[in-house]
Amino acid sequence: MSPSERDQNQPADAAADPTRDAPAPTQPLSDADDSVAHIAALVRRTTERQAEPRPSHVAQPDATVAHQPPMPAPQVTQVTQPAPQVTQVTQPAPQVTPPGQVTPPDAEASRPTMWPPSRRILVTAGIIVVLLIGGVVALTRPSAPHAASPPVAKVAAGTPFGYAVKATDVITDCAGHARGKTKVSFEAKNCVKATRLLATGEVGGRPVLFVVSRIEMPTGEAAASIKQVLDSSGTGNLNDLLREGKTYPGAPLKMPISGYASVQKANVVTVAEAGFVDDGRSSNTDPALRDAAAQVAALVSTQG
Repeated sequence: MSPSERDQNQPADAAADPTRDAPAPTQPLSDADDSVAHIAALVRRTTERQAEPRPSHVAQPDATVAHQPPMPAPQVTQVTQPAPQVTQVTQPAPQVTPPGQVTPPDAEASRPTMWPPSRRILVTAGIIVVLLIGGVVALTRPSAPHAASPPVAKVAAGTPFGYAVKATDVITDCAGHARGKTKVSFEAKNCVKATRLLATGEVGGRPVLFVVSRIEMPTGEAAASIKQVLDSSGTGNLNDLLREGKTYPGAPLKMPISGYASVQKANVVTVAEAGFVDDGRSSNTDPALRDAAAQVAALVSTQG
C-alpha cells in the first residue's frame, strides 16, 4: 500500500499528532520484505512442484500477498532427481541358416536347441569310423599268396613260356653244393658266387619246372672249363634247390627228367633244365624242352 493511501485511511484527528506526521522509518523495509516474501513463496512452490512425481495441477502464483513479518533469507534447496534406471534387453542371437538350406518359418519355434556333441561322443564316433575303414580295407585286400624267397635275378616282362621264379638263393661255396666231377672242378677253381632258381612255366600247354644256375667264375677261362665239365654226361652237376630241400608250394619232390642247355658270357656260365611236372612223359631229348631250357638260360645269363 502506498503512503498516500495510508494517509487517506487515517482519521482526521491524526493530523494534529506531530509524531504521526513523520514518515515511518521502517516503511522502505516493508517493500523489500514484500519482495523477499514473494520470492520465497515462488521458490517454495517451485520446489514443491518439482518434488511431486506426477503433478495434476500447477498452482499459479498469488498476485496479492499479505504483508509478512521480516523473515531471514530463504535457503534454496537443490533437489536432485534420481537418474532413470535403464533396463538392458538382450535379444537372442539370430540363427544362421547354411547356404542352400531353407528353414520353414513354422519350424523356428519348435526346433530344439542343438548343443555341440561331447568329446566322448566324438572319440567314440572316430573309433567306429576307423574300425569301419579297416574292415573295408581288409575285405577288399586280396589274400597274400604263400611266402617264397624273392628272386635275386629280376626277369623282364614278356619272358618266354610264362617263366616265373618261385624260389632262389645265392651261394659262394660252389664246391660244397656240387657232386661228381663238377665238385672236383669247383674245388680246384671255386666260383665267385652262384645264383640258383626254381621257376615255373608252360611248354606246349603243359606245366614245366625250370631249374637254373647262374655261375660266376673268377675268369673267363675258369668259366669255359666248368662249362665243359657241366655239359659232359655223367659228370655230376651243381645241386638244385629241390635236392637241398628248398622248395615252394605245389613243387614236385625232385626234378623230373628234363631237357638241358647252357650259355657262357665272359666269366658267367648259365645252366638251365626244363621238365614236365604233370605226371606225363618227360625226356631229356624232347626238342621242346631243350629249346625252352636254352631260351631261359639265355634270359637269365643277361640278368645281374
